[in-house]
Amino acid sequence: MKKGLLLAMGLGAGLGLMAQAPLVNGVKKVDLTLSKKSQADAESMSFYNQSQNSQRSGNGSNSVQAVGDQFCSSHNGFTLLVSQSECLTANEALGAVLFTHRKSFENPGSGNSNSGTIQATWTLNNGAAWDSIYYDNDGTRLYRYPSGAIFNPANNTSMANAYWLSSGPYTSGAWNGYYHTNMQFNNTNLTNNVYDNGGNATPGLGFPRISMIATPMHGWVTAGLYADVNGTTAAAQAFRGAAITKATPSGNTFTWTVDSILPAFHQSGGSADAFTITHLAFSPNGMIGYAVFFGVDNAAVTSEERTFLPITYKTIDAGTTWTRLPLESFATNPTIQQFLIPASNNTTKAWFSQSEGSDITVDNNGNLHIFCEVGSGASDDNDSLGFTWTRTGGGDGSLAKAYMYDVFTTSTGWDAWLVDSLMSTSAANNSLFTDGSAILATDARMQISRSEDGEQLFYCWTDTRDFSLGGGENAFGDLYGKGRDLTTNMATAEIQFTTSQDFYFHYNSNTALPMVGGWMVPTTNSNTRNGSNDMTTIADHYYVDNINFPTSAFNVAIGVNEQVASFGSVNLFPNPANEMINVSLNLVKAENVSITMFNAMGQAVMTENRDMAAGATNIQYNTANLAAGVYFVNVTAGNASTTSKVVVE
Repeated sequence: MKKGLLLAMGLGAGLGLMAQAPLVNGVKKVDLTLSKKSQADAESMSFYNQSQNSQRSGNGSNSVQAVGDQFCSSHNGFTLLVSQSECLTANEALGAVLFTHRKSFENPGSGNSNSGTIQATWTLNNGAAWDSIYYDNDGTRLYRYPSGAIFNPANNTSMANAYWLSSGPYTSGAWNGYYHTNMQFNNTNLTNNVYDNGGNATPGLGFPRISMIATPMHGWVTAGLYADVNGTTAAAQAFRGAAITKATPSGNTFTWTVDSILPAFHQSGGSADAFTITHLAFSPNGMIGYAVFFGVDNAAVTSEERTFLPITYKTIDAGTTWTRLPLESFATNPTIQQFLIPASNNTTKAWFSQSEGSDITVDNNGNLHIFCEVGSGASDDNDSLGFTWTRTGGGDGSLAKAYMYDVFTTSTGWDAWLVDSLMSTSAANNSLFTDGSAILATDARMQISRSEDGEQLFYCWTDTRDFSLGGGENAFGDLYGKGRDLTTNMATAEIQFTTSQDFYFHYNSNTALPMVGGWMVPTTNSNTRNGSNDMTTIADHYYVDNINFPTSAFNVAIGVNEQVASFGSVNLFPNPANEMINVSLNLVKAENVSITMFNAMGQAVMTENRDMAAGATNIQYNTANLAAGVYFVNVTAGNASTTSKVVVE
């Protein structure tokens, strides 16, 4: 095809690429109650009290640009708060995508169908049509925060023969217990098991909604174990470890049993030095599994080990027995070490965080993959092991805020791959979603998906790249991603999937689905109805059907020129494009820049390579001669690369 006319115009000083370790800005103690175990459904203030719709859209209009197609709703948005809940999943044999949520506002239902009713909504054709089933509460116990899974052990191709498993806490004034439910998708064989804390339930079990998955043999979900789940302080709640709940099929019903893993966490101020979310994942055949805590091991001896690290348990017999893996400090791992900032005692401490989201999966070889931010521990003092260094940023994107890694097991130990870095700053969340007086930060919601066979991994997160709009951390997020092929050891460059700047509470399916020429990761995004921007009002859920990773995009060798940080900003507009598209980018220093546009088959249709000065530059491509369709624009400067999708009409 004919190459379009290339025009360039300088626009002034720019943001930039980061090519060195960030400077220390101070220390912070991380909130370790991330699982929102005591988050009540109280009155909320509006989303973005200080942000106007015209700012959020990023295009000067007065309406927020919608992403995806609305397919259902919920009575409010509280279910969305924690990205480690498994609200979205998929099954390749069925071709199904399932979203578990509190009941849609539009469903008439029965007398007890209110905000305490749980619903499953699914599609068999990538969002073209949807169906749903639900189960009511008993009028007293109101079900909350559901997660869900598809149990399909025989690889049925009929949805009617598969089962919906769901789990979560209930409230009747306080967090009084929880529920485990199984139901056939043909709306039969419903069994709802309700457990009262202090009664027929394990004492202190809170919020069974994390890492809910189904293997060929069982369903699984984790919950926190506490001395008092309704305690008003961390010390009173006394997080002790995890309840690992297993659902075993028997005919048309399931038996739910609870095991527990109680690591010996280091204690500080009367509470555990640990995040309260416990990850769980299994290999494709369901035999090899891992349970992962992020915390300080009380038995840690060396300074490098006295920090927040993965405390990992492994099973090779489908969860019958669990074995603790040796503690690994990661302080000398070269991929992680290069960005560690020494602690106050001059030792380096890799500090594993859930503050930007976190996720795990197990690949085709039975190896564990942990996707999370890894920062630097700031102190070796017994009472300060929860403190980390913060990095300078200043709100201009010139320095990266957080490094995102895939930390994984191998046949000989552990290794790490630097996936990418976040450019949003650590500014105060002064204009974000709130629940009463508490601020609900819009973090990166880091999530990892895998192909059904475990040979391909897909990492997704949100990030803010336009710092002219102000706001708090990740105030105007878009969705980004990378893929990794474990068979070829090749990865994709960073792909920017959205430009709407309103990706706040998304879910990626833990299972990706095959498509012609690659894979798709089913994704949902959610927002409040009619722009009310109030977490207590109806939440509308949107299905995003084009989070795709073409096979041709896996062209970056793992370990070669790994991307240290993202561009300060790369923006393509208009999108969709008609006769012209603008590529706007910023460079922190003069750099040779390569810009290539690929069609959906991976063929280059436009290529430009030029030396560019530091600062902001806008480049226009003539797209009038291109056939209508989906294209990918790759921009490479130095050792950083990013790929964005654009539609040509």
